[in-house]
Amino acid sequence: MIKRMGSGSRLISHAGRMLVLWMSLGAGPAFAQPERAALLDRIQTLERRLEQLERGQNPGRGSRAPTRPAGTPHAALPRPVPSTPQAQNPEPVPAARARDPQDEEIPQEAFIFRDQAVTLRPGRAEVSLDLGYLRDRRTVSHDRSASSVLTGRVGIADGIEASVTVPFFNSTRSFDHSPTFTTDRETRGIGDVAVQVNMRAWGERPSWPGAVVTAGLVTPTGASPFLVSPMGVSAQQVPVDITQLVSARGAWALRGGMQFFKTLDPIVLFGGVSYEYAFPVEQSGITFRPGWRINYNAGVSFALSERSTLGFTFIGNYTAALRANRIDYRTTSSEAAILRLSLVQRVLPSMWVEPSLGMGLVSESPNFQLGLGLRYRF
Repeated sequence: MIKRMGSGSRLISHAGRMLVLWMSLGAGPAFAQPERAALLDRIQTLERRLEQLERGQNPGRGSRAPTRPAGTPHAALPRPVPSTPQAQNPEPVPAARARDPQDEEIPQEAFIFRDQAVTLRPGRAEVSLDLGYLRDRRTVSHDRSASSVLTGRVGIADGIEASVTVPFFNSTRSFDHSPTFTTDRETRGIGDVAVQVNMRAWGERPSWPGAVVTAGLVTPTGASPFLVSPMGVSAQQVPVDITQLVSARGAWALRGGMQFFKTLDPIVLFGGVSYEYAFPVEQSGITFRPGWRINYNAGVSFALSERSTLGFTFIGNYTAALRANRIDYRTTSSEAAILRLSLVQRVLPSMWVEPSLGMGLVSESPNFQLGLGLRYRF
């Protein structure tokens, strides 16, 4: 076909030139000299366009223009690549960097139950400061307490995280002896320092939740709650200072537990339980055995956005009765339960703000608790 087009262009060229020659000899008197010049110019232009068309469709000897099969849309044909320096020598495209699983962030929904989860990758660390304020009103007394808890966390290995928690408090317990007479007992200092390790037992499966195993050690750095009378202990008087509002056990303790979690996008369900055993402590010749304690929690966290997470958590614990020598003080057993509403808000790439509100569900729990957590990761 290209050969025919080439022959046709040459035929048109010869015919055009013979026509101009004929007019120049006077065979066409109706044509003036300017008209003959314009016609010759148009014939030359047509020759150039035909030559360009032939070169475009026959770029080289032995080459063949692509043909389109019947029924194939025009868009399916390959488009010619322009002959430019970039096309002739294309720059090498860098290969995509393989994504390291260690660089992936753990979902923010796990921050709601952070104390029983693994939220750090190996080599990462986090410092947090939790500020709290609580009020509690009872029949003859009412409590006010401000606290600050400093916690450091570090990722040891994949799925293993360690933490150290140091609590500070300033609390006041007031007693109403009469409508016009009230006494206050103010206590401030450091609470029990705790060390804990969280280890992922297994990850989530389609029909099974994931699990984290926790193990911790509580040190008796806080003020001792025990009282020793010169007459020794008796079943009629509980050897505990009830005027002192402290958050301390007064003995070494070990605790261990398991936390379960299941992701049902965009929410995460979680729940767990732990057991805490307090070792006996001797004071002024009397052996005190603090009661064992069971801690439990359950809740849900909901991703409002990539930066905001809302959490509802039920937190409870039961503490068995204190024993001094061979006397059991059954009235010292207690049970507390609160419902906490919390928000995790990411304000910077490595910083979070976490306000919370806790409401007591039983008489031995504070009426309400306000909290504000500040966390920084590096």
